[in-house]
Amino acid sequence: MIKHSRQRNKVAQRILWSFVIASLIPVVILGVLSFHQVSQQLYQQTYSVLQNSSKDYGLRFIDRLVLAESALRLLANRIERSSRGLRDQNLFRDQKLHKQFNDLAIMTKNGQRASLLGDTRMVPYLTEAEIEKVRSGLTLIKPVDSDELGIKQIWIALNFNENTPDAGILMAELHPETLWEFENIGINQLLVLTDVGQSWFSSLPNTFLPKPLLTEFLNKFSGNFNHKLGNEDYLGGFWQAPLGNMFASPHIIIVQAQPKSVALNAIDFFTKIYPPLVLLTVLIVAFLSTKLIAKYLSPLSVLKKATERVAEGQFDYQVDIKSKDEFETLGDSFNEMTSRLRSQFEIQSTMAEIDRQILSLLNADEIVETALTRLPGIMFSDLISIAKFDADKQFIKAVHTRRNNQHFDLLDQSLELTAEELADLQNKQGGVLEVESHDDLPVYLKLLKLTGNWHFMIIPVVINENVSATISFAYQQNTPISKELKTIARNFGDRIAVALSNAAWEEKLFHQAHFDGLTGLPNRLVLNDRLQQEIARAKRDSKQLAVLFLDLDRFKNVNDSLGHAAGDALLKQIAEHLSNSIRTTDLVVRMSGDEFVVLITDIDNPALINKIAGKVLKAVDTTTVVAGQSVKSTASMGIAIYPIDAETSEDLLKHADSAMYYAKNDGRANFRFYSAEMTETALENIKLEHELRTAISKGEIIVYYQPKFDSGKQIIGAEALIRWNHSELGMISPAKFIPIAEQSMLIVEIGRWMLEQVCEFVKSFINLGIEPVPISVNISGVEFDRPDIVIKTAEILKRTRVNPDFIELELTENVAIGNRELCIERMHQLKALGLRLAMDDFGTGFSSLSYLQDLPLDVLKIDQHFIRELETGINSQAIVRAILALADGLHMKVIAEGVETEAQLIFLQEHQCQFFQGFLFSRPIPASQFVQLLLEKQPISA
Repeated sequence: MIKHSRQRNKVAQRILWSFVIASLIPVVILGVLSFHQVSQQLYQQTYSVLQNSSKDYGLRFIDRLVLAESALRLLANRIERSSRGLRDQNLFRDQKLHKQFNDLAIMTKNGQRASLLGDTRMVPYLTEAEIEKVRSGLTLIKPVDSDELGIKQIWIALNFNENTPDAGILMAELHPETLWEFENIGINQLLVLTDVGQSWFSSLPNTFLPKPLLTEFLNKFSGNFNHKLGNEDYLGGFWQAPLGNMFASPHIIIVQAQPKSVALNAIDFFTKIYPPLVLLTVLIVAFLSTKLIAKYLSPLSVLKKATERVAEGQFDYQVDIKSKDEFETLGDSFNEMTSRLRSQFEIQSTMAEIDRQILSLLNADEIVETALTRLPGIMFSDLISIAKFDADKQFIKAVHTRRNNQHFDLLDQSLELTAEELADLQNKQGGVLEVESHDDLPVYLKLLKLTGNWHFMIIPVVINENVSATISFAYQQNTPISKELKTIARNFGDRIAVALSNAAWEEKLFHQAHFDGLTGLPNRLVLNDRLQQEIARAKRDSKQLAVLFLDLDRFKNVNDSLGHAAGDALLKQIAEHLSNSIRTTDLVVRMSGDEFVVLITDIDNPALINKIAGKVLKAVDTTTVVAGQSVKSTASMGIAIYPIDAETSEDLLKHADSAMYYAKNDGRANFRFYSAEMTETALENIKLEHELRTAISKGEIIVYYQPKFDSGKQIIGAEALIRWNHSELGMISPAKFIPIAEQSMLIVEIGRWMLEQVCEFVKSFINLGIEPVPISVNISGVEFDRPDIVIKTAEILKRTRVNPDFIELELTENVAIGNRELCIERMHQLKALGLRLAMDDFGTGFSSLSYLQDLPLDVLKIDQHFIRELETGINSQAIVRAILALADGLHMKVIAEGVETEAQLIFLQEHQCQFFQGFLFSRPIPASQFVQLLLEKQPISA
């Protein structure tokens, strides 16, 4: 049974595999490291032995040659001392001589050869160079091809008489066995070759050496190699014997090699024996692990079985483990846990049943009846009482009680609650109130008329921050109520509160999801649903409907200057005006922020749209007092019509939104109908906005300067004007890209760049030797409204180190329409930086000139609209005269902009206007041309 359980026990399997792997990994690692270490040592040892053997062999080889040379010289001396000379055969019968030499020969001075022991034909010829070397006293070593493969005959030659070189040459063929020492080679293979690559001896199966290996032999004095020779891999060592230092012979290279299989025989043995050892180790570990697992994890199988029983719902299942270790402790804990689970499951099961009934019933009395029936068994109470309150009027409406399975209604008429009783319950909101039995009980407990010692646990039921009911559990035994029981009671109190307030919550959530929290108007969700319904109805009845998209003009100024609270107050009043301006069949929706949508339905006559649109704009066009300030409000509106402009709610809203932006660009406080061209223009504007973001870095934004002149046509300054030289479209009109820059807030970055460029330009006058003249820079309303306008301007002045006396900021009248005090304060701060201030386009923006006397201005610029109409418009002439008189009274300079004709100039001069700007004098020109005009200092002819 244990074995079978262990086979299915995944933990046992994991532990078994862990033990096996834990033992296998070190053994494998140790084996790999050992194999690697042994291999390296065997390689090095083999290389060292072979290289040393090559050197020893080479030294012995030289010794044998020296010995042969000595023996040959001794023989020459004996022949010379013998009375019979070469005819003395006793000289050649020495056995040592025959072991050392295979043949002896004499070569006379005239080149005749004669063998002393064998066939004269086998005696090799000597070259003239070799004969000269011998006659010079050197001993010659000469290899000669033989019949035996891989072995050359080695002859040694020396002067027959050292003192008489012409006496002849004594030659001897060295005996191969004595010379090469066949018996001492052993298992090694021997290769002897000269330092020019000529082989003298080779025991290798294939005497052909690979070129890289031969090159290594010839270029190194000694070394080792691992190479394939023939069909077998060899390990070898080599050493160069300096034979040429002692004989007339080349140096020789001694190579000894062993087959790799022989040299690394120990590795093969290790490879054969190691896997069985690893397997044996793993089997031992597996066997021991199995025994240990069987002993220690049997309790785990018991716990697993118990867990399965609990999962099947058998909470009364108990385990019996007597292992005297942690498993026994775990078994005891498991038994305690199952007991607690059994209790919790019974509680949760009962609570779930109560939840289902509470959430499915709308009748409060049925909910109370369910609670009275179910809760006593859960809470182990002797009595349960539920009292319903009217917290606003502070009285008890009803009390329901259950005791001993009997239900009692204890109150037929209302009973007042004290403020203290309500306060106690309110303070225990989210908690539990415990009361001991005494005479001063709350009125909802006194009604129970219980005698003896009772302990009460009271749960306040709170709905919308008011105590609406209490649930009281009474216990006859005065025993402490556990924290767990209090939590259960509190949870049930929350469920009762949810059940009683379900309808109210649903209504509240519906209102929050579908109506704006500030204005109370329907929101986007309602609009989408209603618009789809109205589109379907209009399609069915073949009628039209219109979507009016409104955006308040300059609403941001109200938030920035008067605060968001004032903005919210204004939005609520605008919402009320809009609601009062439409028909009951129409719909007003607040989309977001200062955006509203009006849905006009049942349109039979298109003229109705214009009428309602004008009425809506008029409703918004009011002066409202918020935060103690009078605020003028207007709106720009776009109109899209179904089915002319679009057939879906999404497209109608999108197109109305596009038309609204056109209304803003056309001067605000008006409305525009959607047209297909607007979509194309909108896409074009999006493309231009994207390209405008990189125009400065690409060097496409440039500054032109339009000079200003006095009556003598001398330059007294200039206005900096921005130009966009698009890489593909060429020059783009400022009237096209400036509105895009303002809407996207790019105008802030462009304006700061423009100011910095002008400052650097003015500063360059000194280096050019030009007397500086004031340069004016236009500041948009978007820039002026930013709180950091003064800080950023000061930073640019400090960074460029320009004299601020020559920098003039041109503001439009519209900047003063918002918060008057903030506008004046900001102007004074800019003046404090040393800058001059000018009012551009004067005469087009103020509804009253009373502001003008408070603004710290240096210059007024008469709008070019009035200058153009000087020749034809009497009103324009009157306005220009008034502005000139007003500026004179306020001690301000006046510049007339847009002067294009001599008639305009004469009129202005006649009315004491002293400064001018316009095409009559100069168009806007690049910086280089303006500098040239300053250098010339000549009047400009008209």
